[in-house]
Amino acid sequence: MCGLAGLILGRKRRRCEELRVIGGVFTELLLLNQKRGTDAAGVAVVRKDGTHKLFKRPGPAAGLIADKLYAVVLDLDNKVTAILGHTRQKTRGSEHILPNDHPIRAGACLGTHNGHLSNADRLVREFRLPRIAEVDSEVLFRLVDRSRSDAEFRPLLARCRGRISAAFVRLGEPAKLRLLKGDMPLHAAHIPSLRAVAYASEAWMLRAALDGHGHEMLELDPFTLSTFETRDVLDFDQQDVIFQTPVGAGPSA
Repeated sequence: MCGLAGLILGRKRRRCEELRVIGGVFTELLLLNQKRGTDAAGVAVVRKDGTHKLFKRPGPAAGLIADKLYAVVLDLDNKVTAILGHTRQKTRGSEHILPNDHPIRAGACLGTHNGHLSNADRLVREFRLPRIAEVDSEVLFRLVDRSRSDAEFRPLLARCRGRISAAFVRLGEPAKLRLLKGDMPLHAAHIPSLRAVAYASEAWMLRAALDGHGHEMLELDPFTLSTFETRDVLDFDQQDVIFQTPVGAGPSA
């Protein structure tokens, strides 16, 4: 069990105070997701030109936030398009080896994953994927990187076996955030005053972090890939996806 948290920011000229509010919302979401994993935590901030800042470290989210580098990475401006966060409960791979922690950079893909891939090693051999980490999550994002579009990614995803919900950005498309909700929890909410969409692993986390901010929960159907764009964060595209789930497995926490 891991925690996903983040935002995509719609086009808007924001004052410094509003950018601080957005940073505060993200920080609160990351802290709330700490209950889902305390082995490691991380954050990535993506910009309009596809560059990004990435900071992750072993230990709970509270430790990440207390580190002085966190404030440097989360120093937001009007060129930021998306923020991705993760709290990790490790299954495979030491949290002290940073490539195992999330967000994971896999080629031109930057992503976070909650779940596991039981056939990750086979997928690496079959598609001759590069691999630098021990975690199976890297393989999911290597498949994203291998594909040039969602149409190419969906059949690759269908070859995966395990449990999956994820958030990722293709750095060649920095104005788009994709939320893959499979059989692991993932929820999203629109914040009109901030012209942004926030997401988290559990709905109550969004309600708590957005208390005092007008917001509306969005419907993310299971086994869908939703694409949010900065040009209009509320006009999101949702496509059906499939992958192989464990036999007899129901929805998981």
